[in-house]
Amino acid sequence: MGAEGDFVARGTGNFILSESASPSLRLVRSSEIIRRGGAEGFAIHAQISGTAAGTIGDKTIECRAGDVFFVDLLQTLDLQISPGEETAAAVALWIPRRRMLASIDDENALHGFVVPHGSPAAALIGGSLRLFAEQASKVTAKEMDALADGVVELAAKSIGPLLQRIGGVDGGKPLASFVTIRHHIDRTLLSPKLSVENLAATFGLSRASLYRLFEPVGGVASYIRKSRLNRAYQDIVTTELSNRRIGPIAYRLGFKNLSAFNRLFKETYGVSPKEARERAIHGFAGAPPSADPGEATSLGLWLARLGAVGAGLGRRT
Repeated sequence: MGAEGDFVARGTGNFILSESASPSLRLVRSSEIIRRGGAEGFAIHAQISGTAAGTIGDKTIECRAGDVFFVDLLQTLDLQISPGEETAAAVALWIPRRRMLASIDDENALHGFVVPHGSPAAALIGGSLRLFAEQASKVTAKEMDALADGVVELAAKSIGPLLQRIGGVDGGKPLASFVTIRHHIDRTLLSPKLSVENLAATFGLSRASLYRLFEPVGGVASYIRKSRLNRAYQDIVTTELSNRRIGPIAYRLGFKNLSAFNRLFKETYGVSPKEARERAIHGFAGAPPSADPGEATSLGLWLARLGAVGAGLGRRT
């Protein structure tokens, strides 16, 4: 994310409300940034002035003042927000994934969905976001959570008929979502049956459809491998498991060649499994270290840090 101008953001740990006013603002979520993690939620973005144009997933959009659009942080985007006769201003509500999907279960329909200015839905959603931003500094974190929850529900109810209108031709149930399959993978990491073929059969998807769902994170096979590697890392650095040999941990998670596992571990985390365990014993372990210094500038980590700071945060960049 590159930006010039003013930002004000308030976070509760559950939701983040941000306001921007700038002569130029670029929002980017590339596949590489998504693979590194950091954010998994959604955003409802109300364009107050100026325009937002570019690509959201496989859609090309051009939003004007008064438009509202939705963003899924697990999918790609590259938007240039530019001024009109005045600075480009926007208000956005950043929402945990589970909360958004509790109200709208078809996550595939949301990314890049635009509610045009002049429509009742855009007036309601955009107006509520603007009022929320005006009042946010006057409320407690608990009150802010309640208000944000209400905005999400209002937005979901407002766009529900629109989503149905543009839904599938047969009106059938949408395909299993990325998050549903991901949760299944996370629950069955230790199963020797976990494979691309097994997932396709379990969820009634072709291999191609399954790959498309996981393409932003490098494909489903890559996601399984990274998830197993991350689980291995956590087991290796957990002090209560320090007497457990590294080999059995790797084998239990489906890594059949210990030399290849050690090599992949070091390539990913910058230390060998043995070194990671030694660091943990001496109190230096935590989340898996990142091998990419550029991660610190990603939109995902920026949002995660805002959420951790708490209510009342202001930031200028």
